[in-house]
Amino acid sequence: MRTSRMRHILLILLIGVSRAVPAVDVPPVRVAAGEMVQGISCANDASQTYTLYLPADFTNDRRWPVLLIFDPRGRSVLAAELFREAADTYGWVLVSSDNTRSDGPWEPNEKAIAALWPEVHNRLPTDFDRVYATGFSGGGAVAYVLSRSTNEVAGILACGARYFPDSLKEVNSPIFSTAGDTDFNFHEMHAVDAFEQKQGNPHRLAIFEGGHSWMPQEVALDAIEWFELLAMRSELRGRDPELVETLYEADLADANSLESEGRLVEAARRFNEMGRTYAGLRDTTDVQAAAWKIEGSPEYRKQLKQIKRWDAFERQYLEEMNRQFAELRDAEIVPPVAQMARRFRIDELQRRALEPGLEGVTARRALNSMVTGVGYYLPRDFMAAEQYDRLAASLELALKVNDENPVFWYNLACARARLNRGEPAVEALARALDLGFNNAELIATDTDLDVLRDRDDFKALMASLAE
Repeated sequence: MRTSRMRHILLILLIGVSRAVPAVDVPPVRVAAGEMVQGISCANDASQTYTLYLPADFTNDRRWPVLLIFDPRGRSVLAAELFREAADTYGWVLVSSDNTRSDGPWEPNEKAIAALWPEVHNRLPTDFDRVYATGFSGGGAVAYVLSRSTNEVAGILACGARYFPDSLKEVNSPIFSTAGDTDFNFHEMHAVDAFEQKQGNPHRLAIFEGGHSWMPQEVALDAIEWFELLAMRSELRGRDPELVETLYEADLADANSLESEGRLVEAARRFNEMGRTYAGLRDTTDVQAAAWKIEGSPEYRKQLKQIKRWDAFERQYLEEMNRQFAELRDAEIVPPVAQMARRFRIDELQRRALEPGLEGVTARRALNSMVTGVGYYLPRDFMAAEQYDRLAASLELALKVNDENPVFWYNLACARARLNRGEPAVEALARALDLGFNNAELIATDTDLDVLRDRDDFKALMASLAE
């Protein structure tokens, strides 16, 4: 996912020129405030489009903070909607790309950045000192690269993203890191937060309940409020003592709630984050003292020990998992699925996943990591190599954990069809349709399914899809 040094230089030149010399004959974007407007073409590259949201109280007589949003599948509206409330509350403009991608060539992201940066600087009333970037999963890497390439990003919100130390070491932007507690990138976001602490940059980590997905709206709002506080502290916006106190009291209530629930490691982290965030804005003696008190308690040390224990369990499992991935790739004969399920310890993890607390959440996260590997990454490689026996086995393994994923079932139908397993292929396709897979055009044109087209059961499925 890394760009070459020459590409970074090219991007810097493109951005530098667009910032220093306003584009000629480029009209400003005029859309209604308070509405999500889709499909706006960039002035310097019409192939690049975005969704734009102007806050409800938007006017053209001032400059506004801007949030650039990078979804790994270009789902611009879905991603922008997460920030609508925050945009209206704090007066932010949202610019959400239709073209960013993950798990593939970097060029689409490079083109998106090169088109959106001058768009923000030439066609919108942007506060140039307050341009922020957010990205989910591979979109987080886009935000890192934008910050590294321009050195002009005021803050990054990275959600469920990977840890790229080579990119981050040249990033000076504050980073708000967030992930679901069962996200396979959970530890990656912790690593980003730890790296930012080591670098001495402002940082905050927020964990929510869930898997590999964008954060909930309330976490998005927390992130924007954190950036507002940092902007006050660095004098990028005017001080608002009333807002500072409101946010401080809300943060304090959350930290106290964590402590009263006995979640001492999380509470201590929250108190420490408050001490860093509000320093220079108000007195923070009380929260610093609260953090020290918790960290000195035996129960805190006990909980920290438990976290380390289950982290070690997960690391060991992931090492075993990667060895099994390698065997599935390289074995001369594909092992039976039942045998692979034992080697991946699926039954054990599913049993542990039902337990409360750290054991359950760690097991669910490990299962998510395994399913992502055998349900997405390995199949992608096997499809490219036309290794359909390995593809089928990998998907069948994924479905032992998540048998309600319609894409897994559809891809399994394709693999079985390529292996001339007609009836099982149609059964897998029927299951995909039952679970909501409804891309009739793809099914009608996918050459993987050609061997099935003369079968009566396949024709019946196609007829039901057309109804």
